[in-house]
Amino acid sequence: MTSRAPRAPTPSSAAAVGAAGTDLRAVASPVAPCAILTRPDGQAQSLAARLHAEGIDTLEFPLLHIAAQADPAALAALDDALRSLTSYALAVFVSPNAVAHALARWVHLQSPNGRADDRETAVRWPETLSLAVVGPGSAQALAEAGIAAPAHRVIVPPGGPQARFDSEALLEQLDLPALAGRRVLLVRGDGGRELLADTLRANGTQVDIVSAYTRRAPEPDATAWAALEARLVTPQRCAWVLTSSEAVRHLSTLLAARYGTRDGVHTPGTPQVLAQILSAACFTSHTRIADAARSAGFDRITQCAPGDDNLLAALKTWADPIQVKHDDR
Repeated sequence: MTSRAPRAPTPSSAAAVGAAGTDLRAVASPVAPCAILTRPDGQAQSLAARLHAEGIDTLEFPLLHIAAQADPAALAALDDALRSLTSYALAVFVSPNAVAHALARWVHLQSPNGRADDRETAVRWPETLSLAVVGPGSAQALAEAGIAAPAHRVIVPPGGPQARFDSEALLEQLDLPALAGRRVLLVRGDGGRELLADTLRANGTQVDIVSAYTRRAPEPDATAWAALEARLVTPQRCAWVLTSSEAVRHLSTLLAARYGTRDGVHTPGTPQVLAQILSAACFTSHTRIADAARSAGFDRITQCAPGDDNLLAALKTWADPIQVKHDDR
């Protein structure tokens, strides 16, 4: 089934644009700096609000669609794991989406009426079960559900200027010898990297992997493409915010299907459009995402430390000279 297309409101300061193949520079007009947010639909509002407060426009162009797990077999496995939490030595959540969807299912199972929207039964996570997360976003999602120190032990890679929030960094924080011969629950979406599970299994740990949500690659509709192309009439005033290597790979597929590839076969009239799109700056929070962006054809790539605070700081630095030119035009 086709996922819902991204919602992309037309920027108020953007010029009109024709069909794919139009030379975007022919309709260029001065606009304020704009950050193109590619997070899943509904998950970019907080960052967008902070950017707006700094005078930076935003355009949402979601590159992933997240939904609660609906496959009966996957749900049964998730339910079985949640009903037997006390049998695990550790529960690992790979993302805020894993936290949100697993805890929603947990509340559903705990509800006396069996309804997912019945919040009368609070999240009562076993205090003896330690948790581990890949980054502070997941730790915050747990805290918002009442799962945090001192009642609960939550393992998270340390922050700081050289912080890395990935499987490798989390593994450095785990007491692997203590987990040998014990059970670990790994909560994620469909698919994903296998490094955590493979390393734990090589350690002699029994790993149960459950999927709490699904990821799909959405197909932008005509309105979404028009809004994007309108903004990119002035690519030097636009910055992609890329927070998932999977999303970047989907973007590369979308661009190739619509415009051709930079060095390959093009739809007549589209090479210049693609070049303009790829000439915009892009900001990433991990080496893997930066590598994916480079493979997609971007070359103005800034890698900043993980977290919205660091993204915001980097985007403010990028936008400052643009805002001066915009104000003085």
